[in-house]
Amino acid sequence: MRKLLLILLVGMVALLLTSTLVPASQGYQDIDAAGTKALMENSDALVVFPLSPIEFDNKHIEGSVNIVMDMLEYDLPENKERHIVFYCLGIKCVASWRAAEKAVELGYKNVYAFREGIPGWERAGYPLVTVKPLPDVEIEQVSTMELAAMLDKDDIILVDINLEQDAHKFHIDHPKRVHIPLDELNVSVEQLPRDKRIVVICLKGKRSPTAVKYLIGQGFTDVVMVEGGMQKWVLDGRPVKRVS
Repeated sequence: MRKLLLILLVGMVALLLTSTLVPASQGYQDIDAAGTKALMENSDALVVFPLSPIEFDNKHIEGSVNIVMDMLEYDLPENKERHIVFYCLGIKCVASWRAAEKAVELGYKNVYAFREGIPGWERAGYPLVTVKPLPDVEIEQVSTMELAAMLDKDDIILVDINLEQDAHKFHIDHPKRVHIPLDELNVSVEQLPRDKRIVVICLKGKRSPTAVKYLIGQGFTDVVMVEGGMQKWVLDGRPVKRVS
């Protein structure tokens, strides 16, 4: 029975991760660094970084703006014909095409996804801007086994920084868990106690380092991340709750 449950869990996470890594539909155009730069120079194109203000302030394309995913329907321009380019943290980051799909759903006609994002822009030799750099600190990681033990015994706070749509697919159902999307961490940081260990978890372990560095920069002294994130937690056969 346990083996069957593990197989089902592995299948579930594979399906969920596939849905986050492969765009379900197009409706927008892919674009490279040179094409993005040409649009910025030769039109009124709006270049949008749809992730957190923390990540945007750490490094972004000069001339771009920060509109987080949940605010796209409110903060994108009224002109549906305007060229809009979305970019994020690189080819494995899903935010660029997720945001592009959202813009298409909202009725925008000239939408682009610059999937190579910041690394591709940097490789092309184009300028990046840093407003508030994250501290250069060593990040401590804990395994899913260590997290399970901490949840049972230790006085910790598990901070789930996943986007709302991902957290609703599956999350750790535990009283010590709080859900603060990374997009909101900069305005919600004072909700976290400074006298407890903070354990950060994301989808695959890719965005947790940003949260850890930010919290350390804000004066938190005991902050760690879960290696491999929710993906590893599920693949290790540990319990999750699905909301929708």
